[in-house]
Amino acid sequence: MASPNVQSVQNGDVPDLNAIKGVLFDIDGTLTCSDPLHFKAFQDILVEVGFQNGQPIDETFFRQHISGRHNPEIAADLFPDWPEEKRTAFYEEKEQRFRDMAGSKLQRMPGLTEFLAWLEGRSLRKAAVTNAPKDNTLLMLSALHLDTYFEAVVLGEECARAKPHPDPYQQALQLLGLQPHEAIVIEDSPAGVRAAVAAGVPCFGITSGQDPAVLIAAGCCMLIQDYHDLLQLAQQQDAAGISSSSSSSSSSSEAQQQQSQAAADKPAQQQQHVVALTADTR
Repeated sequence: MASPNVQSVQNGDVPDLNAIKGVLFDIDGTLTCSDPLHFKAFQDILVEVGFQNGQPIDETFFRQHISGRHNPEIAADLFPDWPEEKRTAFYEEKEQRFRDMAGSKLQRMPGLTEFLAWLEGRSLRKAAVTNAPKDNTLLMLSALHLDTYFEAVVLGEECARAKPHPDPYQQALQLLGLQPHEAIVIEDSPAGVRAAVAAGVPCFGITSGQDPAVLIAAGCCMLIQDYHDLLQLAQQQDAAGISSSSSSSSSSSEAQQQQSQAAADKPAQQQQHVVALTADTR
């Protein structure tokens, strides 16, 4: 499954990564490039049940109708005439096929390890927020050696409403004790982006599978190819902050020097008067 080739794209205000207190991560397609496995599992099982007269779905259909969405909603849209029990059996079988393929094939997204180290160095709060079923979540985090990494793992299926509703991200913020402006979200699907935006949290879209224009339309503040882009952004923002601080310090120092020189050029009597006034006002 091909990933769109895109450079980092800004869409509105981008938060200062050096000022945030926490990061909320989606899992599928965000921590790991799992969409190709989901696509294969859905494609095979849909052919078997005769969807579209047995014609395999393509990547465009997968991105538009499946990727990032909650299983009950997917099944209801694909098979509106099926009873609930049959839909449930369908997506449970699909998820088992995904797990059978995923255990030995999942790898961390490029730059993720370095980005996590950057978070650790700043003692930032961390949560995983996903629409994936619990068994999938446990398998993916274990395969990525992140099963004990996050302070909180929020499952959409255990919230009142899953993504694209804000509930999962709102719960993550509550568990970490953060306000929306104190965190960022990293997402790969329009449903996840809309959930983050609805929760009031700035969202970075990682272009691991979705059309970049779709992620922008959903409300991402910036698109990234991988976590190297986020690290580069943090470094640029940090350098800009240091440069601004140094410039202000330099300007202040120059002003003080000018004031000192001006005072030195004044008559001694006037200098004494200034000193006396200063002493009297202490």
